This record gives sequence, C-alpha cells and structure tokens, in this order.
Amino acid sequence: MNIEFQQVVEDYAPGMYRLAYSYCSNRSDAEDVVQEVLIKYLQQPPRCDGPERLRAWLMTATANKCKDLLRSRRRRNTQPLAEACAQTGMNDDALALHTALMQLPPGQRSTVYLFYYEDMPTRQIAQTLHISETAVRSRLFQARKALKTLLGGDANG
Repeated sequence: MNIEFQQVVEDYAPGMYRLAYSYCSNRSDAEDVVQEVLIKYLQQPPRCDGPERLRAWLMTATANKCKDLLRSRRRRNTQPLAEACAQTGMNDDALALHTALMQLPPGQRSTVYLFYYEDMPTRQIAQTLHISETAVRSRLFQARKALKTLLGGDANG
C-alpha cells in the first residue's frame, strides 16, 4: 500500500465508516461500503484540489454507495441495535442517544452525522448529499425535534 493511500485511509476511513453505519445500522455493511469506496479511490483517484474536496468526495461516494445498498434490498438479518451497542460498552446516555439516532430516517441520520460529527457546514452537506441547503436545514430541524421527543423532552419547547 502506498504512503498516500495509507494516509487517506487513516484520515478519512473512520468518518466514512460512521456515515455508512448511520445509513446501514449494520457494522458489516458499513465496513463493506467503506472498503468499496476506498477501492474505487485506489483504482481511480478523483482530481481534488485540497483535503476538504477529497473529504467531500469520499463522503459523497460513501453516501451514494449506502443508498445503492439500501435500494438493493440485499440486507441480511442482523442482531438488534441495542445488543450491538451494549457490546461496544456505551454508557446509558450514549446508548439512548445512539438508539434514538438510529430511529431517525436515513436522510436525517446522515445529515445529523455530517453536521455534528464531521463538522460540515450546511452548504457542504447539501453538495455531499445532492440536496438543497434548505433541505439540509429542514432535516436538521426535523431530526432535532424527533430526537427531543424520542429522548423524552418536550418537542414544542
């Protein structure tokens, strides 16, 4: 493996995996998606001027590959989410948040992930997910409202 590719894997694969997991809710599918995107990158690297463009390309490719996977209905039986989280040693609050996040529709989950965990601005999220900035803000609003309800807060306050 060349040094440049190894650096790409070290820098971007963890974020790609978390995005893929937010779509797939399944560790093995998320790993497969990341692996396929990295193979695509290795076979034909995109022409990106700078690390932010490369990151955007990798996240877009990951999101698209996840959408393809979800459309293909090639989903396998998996263990329940709570079981999987318990095995990772999450505390109760983190488990509750994770469980609530996984109940959101995939579009909202991916938007929340990119905004809060990858610190992407709404413009970049819009470009990555091929939606308008207004749609990004709407998804974030709806996701926050749903999470507040799911976590036991007052959705109106």
